[in-house]
Amino acid sequence: MTRHGKIATKVVVFTIAWLAYGPAMASSFFGELPVGYSDSVFQLGANTSSLVININALGPRDTSLCGSCNSSYSDNYTVNLFNQAGALLESVNETNYLYYSLYSSSHGIGAGPIGLSVPADATTLEIVSRLYIAGLLGPDGHPLTFGNLSIYTDGSTVAATPIPATLPLLATGLAALGLLTFYRQRKAGASLAAA
Repeated sequence: MTRHGKIATKVVVFTIAWLAYGPAMASSFFGELPVGYSDSVFQLGANTSSLVININALGPRDTSLCGSCNSSYSDNYTVNLFNQAGALLESVNETNYLYYSLYSSSHGIGAGPIGLSVPADATTLEIVSRLYIAGLLGPDGHPLTFGNLSIYTDGSTVAATPIPATLPLLATGLAALGLLTFYRQRKAGASLAAA
């Protein structure tokens, strides 16, 4: 096996091992929360010491409302942090409320991100949300039925869809690349032998 073949083999083995055994980590998570009650759970990395959570609802104002009627969203949500054994370490209740009308500017109470210090042994984050939206339209022009959830951490949060789920596609691509390299080397070796 040539020097380039050995290096390519080492790279392929390292990449597959790294993807198979390493969790999919990210410093931020973006998702949606449905209107009404929802309960979302996330895994925190061991090095996470702080996080910022933002829940909001964005969309154009429903023009069928009267000019002085308010478009609004409100969310009373609870953030729970648990350790590996499932014991509750910290629980925080938060409220986001924002309203505006055609004639007034936006007014809000707590409308924005909230920051939390994460206890050292916290491994699980739970967000229990009770989202209400009135007078805002979604991208399809119908009443908005979801809010936006953003989580930012200084450590890591395990993503809802882990990267190793794409491992078969990556392995197929790497195998095809390996075969292409093999045939090129074989073809080059055959042309040298013929000369």
